[in-house]
Amino acid sequence: SVCAQAPFDTGMVVVMDGMGETYRVMKKAVEMGDETYVSDFTLCNDDDDGGEEIEIVPRNLEELAAKSYYDWREAESVYTFCKDESGLKVKPIFKRFTQENSPPTLYNHGFENMDSLGALYSRASSHIFGDWNACGKAMGLAPWQDHAWDSEKEGEMKQRIIPEMIDTPIVEGTLYKDGDLKINRMSMKG
Repeated sequence: SVCAQAPFDTGMVVVMDGMGETYRVMKKAVEMGDETYVSDFTLCNDDDDGGEEIEIVPRNLEELAAKSYYDWREAESVYTFCKDESGLKVKPIFKRFTQENSPPTLYNHGFENMDSLGALYSRASSHIFGDWNACGKAMGLAPWQDHAWDSEKEGEMKQRIIPEMIDTPIVEGTLYKDGDLKINRMSMKG
């Protein structure tokens, strides 16, 4: 865990992988009292400081999950941690779930149709590298958005290569309000 390796004793961790565990699996493990399965829901139940509960978006997740054909997956999560001589305590404080809109058995686990920041990077990596799981490479390219390159092909005139800029934002809204995150798939070209 990044928390155990951190050079400080308290902090916050933000996870935006876009496709964590499914809601139904997490819920069933709690309901069945499965002590071998650890999720944020079991971490919440272990809370012995009487603190606040985890904030879940959408707020009516249980109702939505009961009606949906496919499941809902962890999209973005926020945790706080504290370590001292007694050990490490990780506490989930925020979690946003996103609906699976296509079968999770697809080659890319349905990333193409999920509305999360991690899934957005997966879509970008699919367009750029042909691999939905090359998200880190897409993130590594982000700082180069404003860069220009000079092509130096032998026998050709030097040509300036400048990435195309888009006017329409790809992502708008916030993670904290139900249904507020909007991803404009039309802005992504492949």
